[in-house]
Amino acid sequence: MISLDMSLRHMAWADTKLFSALQELPESALKSSYASPEWSVAHIAMHMLQGAEWYCYILTGSKWTELREPESAADVAEMSAYLQRMYETLIEQSTLPDEMVDFEDEDGMNSKPRSMVLAQAIYHSIEHRTQIAIALETNGNRAIDLDTYDLWNFVAQQES
Repeated sequence: MISLDMSLRHMAWADTKLFSALQELPESALKSSYASPEWSVAHIAMHMLQGAEWYCYILTGSKWTELREPESAADVAEMSAYLQRMYETLIEQSTLPDEMVDFEDEDGMNSKPRSMVLAQAIYHSIEHRTQIAIALETNGNRAIDLDTYDLWNFVAQQES
């Protein structure tokens, strides 16, 4: 059985790989989109961080920061480092008992099982990694081959 810990570690690895690939692209690639121009690669990357901050907030009470869309490779590198720190928190949370966690959202007080919050963090990452790849490919850039981001590649890299 694949654990949440393994899934979270795969997420962190895949997103590190994604953000590294984004750093290698021309800055114009950050403006790529596929459906709605406001959901550019840069905006989706920022949204990935916003999501990670949200899941950390739910689980630990930590507050989120003012994020901005990346405009350069240096911005993407800075975002990647910050994202990995948040993922370390999520991985640590996977070692705790699967208890209900209470948090306040736009609807007031809410409560969810820890495992549900962690699973949603994983799904959120996969969804937006895919959107970034689609946005780039729609604009003629095939730099992101999602087949190389899969669990089999992650495990193979861990074993080597």
